[in-house]
Amino acid sequence: MKKLVILSLSLFLLTPLFAQKAKVNEAEKLMERISKRYKAFKSIKADFVYTIENKQQKSQEKQVGHILIKGNKFTLDIANQLIICDNKTIWTYSREVNEVQVSDYSPKEGAIRLDDIFTMYGKGFLYKIIETKKEANRELVYLELTPKDKKKKFFKLKVTVDKTNQTVLSTQVFEKNGSIHNYSVTNQVPNLTFEDKKFVFDPKKYPGVEIIDLR
Repeated sequence: MKKLVILSLSLFLLTPLFAQKAKVNEAEKLMERISKRYKAFKSIKADFVYTIENKQQKSQEKQVGHILIKGNKFTLDIANQLIICDNKTIWTYSREVNEVQVSDYSPKEGAIRLDDIFTMYGKGFLYKIIETKKEANRELVYLELTPKDKKKKFFKLKVTVDKTNQTVLSTQVFEKNGSIHNYSVTNQVPNLTFEDKKFVFDPKKYPGVEIIDLR
């Protein structure tokens, strides 16, 4: 009888641990499925609202942007800037001064890049489901992701996904310097056809543009 009591008590104490592990595994599997789904797309076009805030400095800035992604190439239009990349060269064009800076493309390690904002969640994180809820015909899942690599500039992500159609709806990036980057996706369309020239800056479209080559 004493052994049965001890066994029952052990199972009672371990049940929350099993439940927590199952929940973590569920979160990881969900994000892996979503990341894999996006990687299977030939291209994606998305509209988003980008907000950066710093509570320490009590500052906030909000911008509306659009992005086209085709493989490792992207075109980003935000804040009066047009950023075009063919995965070798990156052009940063300013509409205000009609100037474009040309550089070799070398993604910074540890940074969050908009060109992989839909596919970065498949590995390298510890996952936790914070909340799930029904909204209209959708099942929304709120997750917290912690990078395993502590050298990264950010220490936490909060991601909202639509589990029903496996899409990323929003991402919050919490940086170590106190800045919080919010990406809220308002529209996304996959597998559109984009010509490669869409990802190369064409100076003929911008009469009088000043070209600053930093390569």
